[in-house]
Amino acid sequence: MTLRERNRLRTAADVEAAALELFERHGYDHTTVEQIAVRAGISSATFFRYFRAKEDVLFSGEDASAGALVALVAQRRDRRRTVAALAEPVCRFAHSSVAGPATSGQRLTHLVMTTPALESRSLRLRLRWEREVAAQLAREAGLGRPDLGQTLAAAIAVSCLTSALRAGHHSGGSIAHLTRRAFAHCADLTC
Repeated sequence: MTLRERNRLRTAADVEAAALELFERHGYDHTTVEQIAVRAGISSATFFRYFRAKEDVLFSGEDASAGALVALVAQRRDRRRTVAALAEPVCRFAHSSVAGPATSGQRLTHLVMTTPALESRSLRLRLRWEREVAAQLAREAGLGRPDLGQTLAAAIAVSCLTSALRAGHHSGGSIAHLTRRAFAHCADLTC
């Protein structure tokens, strides 16, 4: 990695940390791009070279998260065509993405779950996870696109995760544990 690439990554990380801190302190709706830029030690123009809008700061890992989830699904040991077979990779994803209450992942999740202005972007991410997991299941079955069963299995698996995220926001429980409990409720479903 070149010095320029390292500097770019460091600046993006500084902006993300500054934004999260300000969003938590003042609320998402009451924090401006200018405040984030000042806190990160950059100009507003520099902010917009990294992010199109302040919402994008919170979802900067969207591509990586979708890729990580699909990779875990592809590497799963249980190759059955059941919703239960998706429990292990989705729970691993929950643990690695949103580990403990002090992590930025947990803080970010809490912010997204409590900010109505972010609901539509959060829903788009959820739908992306569903679409990409279903596409992975279709590839494994040798299909060009997901069938109804694969689409349904992906939707249920992602629903287990997002239900755990909502429940964890209220209960403070482990997201991975809550995701596993959500899958237990769906154990008898097949695709």
